[in-house]
Amino acid sequence: MTEIRHFAGWLRSFAGLVAVAAAVALSACGGGSGAPNNTLQRPLEVAPTSVVAYSGVPTFVYITQGVGPFRAISSNPAVLPVQQNVIGPAVLLLANPVTDTGDTPVTITIDDLAPSAAADPALTRRTVSVTVRAGSLVNGFTITPNLADCGTAVCSGQTATATVTLTAPGGGPAAGHAVRFDVIGSAYAIVTNNPANPLTNSLTVVSDANGKASVVIRVNTNAPSQVAQMSVTDLTTGQQLTGNFTITQVTDGSQILSVVPDTVTITGAFKGQCSSGFVTEYFIYGGTPPYRVSSTFPNSIVLQNSVVNTNGGSFRAITNGACVDPLTFTIVDATGRQTTAELHNVEGTADAPVVTDPLVISPGSFTSATCTGNTFNFVISGGKAPFNVVSGGATVTPNPVTTTPGAVAVSGLINGSGAHQVLVGDSSAPQRTTTATITCS
Repeated sequence: MTEIRHFAGWLRSFAGLVAVAAAVALSACGGGSGAPNNTLQRPLEVAPTSVVAYSGVPTFVYITQGVGPFRAISSNPAVLPVQQNVIGPAVLLLANPVTDTGDTPVTITIDDLAPSAAADPALTRRTVSVTVRAGSLVNGFTITPNLADCGTAVCSGQTATATVTLTAPGGGPAAGHAVRFDVIGSAYAIVTNNPANPLTNSLTVVSDANGKASVVIRVNTNAPSQVAQMSVTDLTTGQQLTGNFTITQVTDGSQILSVVPDTVTITGAFKGQCSSGFVTEYFIYGGTPPYRVSSTFPNSIVLQNSVVNTNGGSFRAITNGACVDPLTFTIVDATGRQTTAELHNVEGTADAPVVTDPLVISPGSFTSATCTGNTFNFVISGGKAPFNVVSGGATVTPNPVTTTPGAVAVSGLINGSGAHQVLVGDSSAPQRTTTATITCS
């Protein structure tokens, strides 16, 4: 509307200038007996002069200069019809559905039909090159709250699902398209499956067999009430849409509580093995701190920071090789509101490699009538260095053994103390072990 008022104001000003110029001309010619001035003083200009129009998606070309009235003509009205009599400074381009997966070129010709216009097309005619493409995003997309606390709006601190449905040129779902979701503004972020980077401003996903592509967004805990926007782009066609959704600020922290990520899956390297030492960090938002965290299988992970004192704080789960599918964390805030998160530590799908270099300690045994003051020397070979060596009640030097083969000495045993086991473990995954025995008679 602002552009239309500006255009109308300019048009009135221009009409005034034309009237003044005409009066001066008539006066100079003795009361109007001279020839009228038919020169177009401001040539026609339009923008843009090249544009891509997607089927079913409104696109505009603007008249930025001229007198009017204006006329628009399409070179292919079956694909891209236009209203011939242009009202206002905008020319609406609304392409019909096309079945061709390629580009359809169409030319829009815009003429300035002002009575005082000169016949020179260089001043009164402009053309716009339009590339018509099949619109895969004609169904738009929706942003739906995952909780109903704020009705159709998304509460601050809560999550929502953004979904777009893609349509193929001939109808039906467009599967396998790369679709990028982008955050507009700073009131929310997109949730990822990457424990090291749980929130991001841009995420690309692939549409499924039904043509649907979705991401989860999380609104900032203290985000004020507002109308927010998000853009989605079909990277296959280049089409882009922008969607609106409402954020409602919730100041009562007991009504909102969420964890990011809400689920994590970790896969072991080989069959029969689950990960060990993998760290996942979970962030808690909303609710009323402090938060207390517990798990269903406490011996299957190492839980760090089970009491989280701040909104947006985190706790860590470190795997220890135990397989759990799932392990559930329960998070309880200071008011008793609860939420959960999951950890799936599952075994791998590949076969473990065949051990071709077994771990060996030589000799395999010592028997000595006198152990007090004696040192027993072994050689470790095979396996993967470094090696840890353990023998109860004895001194092991060096420990760890850093080379293969590598020598190790066991001392500090006393007579009559019986059989002593020397245990060796290497650094491979899974770890290999072997033993030797020292018998003090």
